[in-house]
Amino acid sequence: MSIRLNDDAMRQFRVAKVFQETDEHKRSMEFSSDGLRLLLCDHSALSIFSSTRQVELCQVHMHHYLPDVACFAQQDTRVLHSTSKHDYSIRCLDLNTRLCVRVFGGHAKSVHTLASQPGNEHVFISAGRDDQVYMWDFRSSTHIHRIKELRRPLCAFDPAGLVLATSTGTDGIEIHDVRMLGGEPCQKFVYQVNDKANWTQLQFAPNGKSLLLSTDHSWCFSVSAFDGTYQQSFTGYSNQSRLPLDATYTPDSQFILSGADEGRIHIWRAADGYPVAVLKGNNVGPVRCLRFNPRATMFVSSDLLIVFWMPMANGVYDWVDRLKPGETISITENDVQKKAVRVPSKIPMPKPKMDMGFKMQTLKRKRACTEGTLVDLTEVLGNKDSLEDGEIPDE
Repeated sequence: MSIRLNDDAMRQFRVAKVFQETDEHKRSMEFSSDGLRLLLCDHSALSIFSSTRQVELCQVHMHHYLPDVACFAQQDTRVLHSTSKHDYSIRCLDLNTRLCVRVFGGHAKSVHTLASQPGNEHVFISAGRDDQVYMWDFRSSTHIHRIKELRRPLCAFDPAGLVLATSTGTDGIEIHDVRMLGGEPCQKFVYQVNDKANWTQLQFAPNGKSLLLSTDHSWCFSVSAFDGTYQQSFTGYSNQSRLPLDATYTPDSQFILSGADEGRIHIWRAADGYPVAVLKGNNVGPVRCLRFNPRATMFVSSDLLIVFWMPMANGVYDWVDRLKPGETISITENDVQKKAVRVPSKIPMPKPKMDMGFKMQTLKRKRACTEGTLVDLTEVLGNKDSLEDGEIPDE
């Protein structure tokens, strides 16, 4: 049996355990594909935690490399990490021997994004501050593909590992078929947005139907992964220092969580942007890293502290049979809340301008690309006050 994630369940998350391993701000965080282990990266060390026992399994010092990002690779027995010293190479660390087994060189500046391809233990991607996106294969001595002429690029695989999304600046997203990276993108989405808010994170929803983009301002938003149309914005949190604060989906794609100043975590419904809760934990500064476990009802946040969140033991929940791998739960309107709640209506937005020369070759049905006006996301933000009234204090 597992907990069905609805509004009431999301409000009942509380701090389960707190760690302070170093005095460094955590730079990146990732769960293993089975959800059993958690990888944390800062400039001084890489740390592996057990998600079930909530204990530290190992720590590897990184003072000679000062990594900005790390991820699991090759069935979670090895870890890839960037370097911000020397040659900005990507290094592969074997967790059993604690030795570097491969070095991937090519970036001219430090790497800020690393991601392994789902379903393929040999392939991973990297995006750097040199405006280059590389695809690597452990079986090759050099990169197998390079996507250039991007500005501040972000990249992410879809959950099936068949599609790669890349962004350029704050005005475009390209969808690539990973089997034909040497050709043109399958689709291009063009947007008109506020240049003052830089995009800092790009990720697919676990169901693959939408893309979430975080910014260094006090908002994030979602677009359709199929045609690029605007869906929802998620606002109301504080980010005074303009930091790249993480956001994350729940495994069923029903909710979005985002870090905020003063250790707060804001939660919205992904479908309509309704603010569900504001959680306050042990974190003191801005919550920079935030990840929901892909296989368990728990998530982890971090600034200087590493905080494990779990539902209250004496809470009231809806229980369902445990899901099979890849299966999701569809929540009906009757399941969302027992009493009527005023829900903000969706903001209608025009479709983004699409390039007529490209088609999504991975989709089962063909879609005609029609040219429309540019999407202006700045009109939907508004000046909203912080949602401190909805804050849920730690108990």
